[in-house]
Amino acid sequence: MKVVSLSLLACSLLLSASEAFVAPYRGSTARGKVVEGTTTTSSTTTALSAANYLEAGDPVMLIGPGFLQLVIAKHLKRAGLKPIIVAPQKKLDSFFANILLDKELQADATIGMPETGDPYFGELKGVVFCAEDAILPADFVSRVLDFTHEGKSAFANGAPSRVICCLPVGGKVQKEKTNSWIPIFNNDRTIEMTWKNFEDKFKSHAVYKSEGGVGSVIRFGSLFGGSSDGPPFLKEEDLALDEGMYKMSLEQYRDLRERGFDRHRLGAQVLAGNSINPKPPNQEKMEKEGLKKFPGEIQEAFGILGGYPEIDRANRHTVASAITAALLKPVEDPVPKEMTILSKAEQQLPTSEEWYEMFKNPSPARWPDPFTFRPTDFGLEVEKTKA
Repeated sequence: MKVVSLSLLACSLLLSASEAFVAPYRGSTARGKVVEGTTTTSSTTTALSAANYLEAGDPVMLIGPGFLQLVIAKHLKRAGLKPIIVAPQKKLDSFFANILLDKELQADATIGMPETGDPYFGELKGVVFCAEDAILPADFVSRVLDFTHEGKSAFANGAPSRVICCLPVGGKVQKEKTNSWIPIFNNDRTIEMTWKNFEDKFKSHAVYKSEGGVGSVIRFGSLFGGSSDGPPFLKEEDLALDEGMYKMSLEQYRDLRERGFDRHRLGAQVLAGNSINPKPPNQEKMEKEGLKKFPGEIQEAFGILGGYPEIDRANRHTVASAITAALLKPVEDPVPKEMTILSKAEQQLPTSEEWYEMFKNPSPARWPDPFTFRPTDFGLEVEKTKA
């Protein structure tokens, strides 16, 4: 993969948004092809596609960058789709050198939308906006979904068949830092405004607002996990990033919590709209009373067993699995127009059938009753302490 001087997504980080997609360019792309000419975008709104879901073999643009983007790519590939990772060149170089050792995904990765003569031009079927951080300018929505080159759309049939916009859930109780957290460079107000602008732009686009629109919103809780330090299937089914991802944060002890999510919190909650699952007011008191007869290690195990729900956090594997399932079904039949994905304490990801049932009937997971907790049900043999 050769270094190039201009990229669509680099503009979101280094240049003004107005420079993206419009600069005349001649040079090597991320795939090594020579591109000539000027990239242009359509001034009209994307028409709605006749198809409204994806099938095996369909190419999907993943607009990042971020760990979630890479985990989604792994899950889409496993499902038979063709994920195309879109990110700045420096990010791509770092990803494929350190945490995404996948030659097939690397060969298809790119710095921007394909132009006439590029692989997948006129063949694209899906788009997932999946940056973990607030870095994408709002106008990227139309610049991607309405993109044309030499008067032709980059999408098959002139429009995407399925679009998902990933956004953070609102109203978080646990104020977690992102994996890319840097102490002196975070501005909460700017972050919130960037997300809001992007959300407003997406929801005003035809793919979302029109009757029969193929766009939906998937909200995610604070993200953890995404590698293989968990059940063997994460590695056996090639769903995971390299374990080096656990250490790519400046937050102290972050790697332990990232690993903990992959080991214990792969289960899913699907909630309608923009929602969290707050802990009931008496839950902590009940746990203190109901578990006091058990040793400390068993009390701690209660929170990682039996589907114990997360309030506002999610495993990247869980979110990626949800996105994969949602791309393969139409919006509102059964995929909700807007939903939130959170994790719960299980060591398996939902099956396709389980996802579709949760899509049809979104609801938060039930908080467990500690007074009915039986460690032996989970293979834990312990002696009760004196009450």
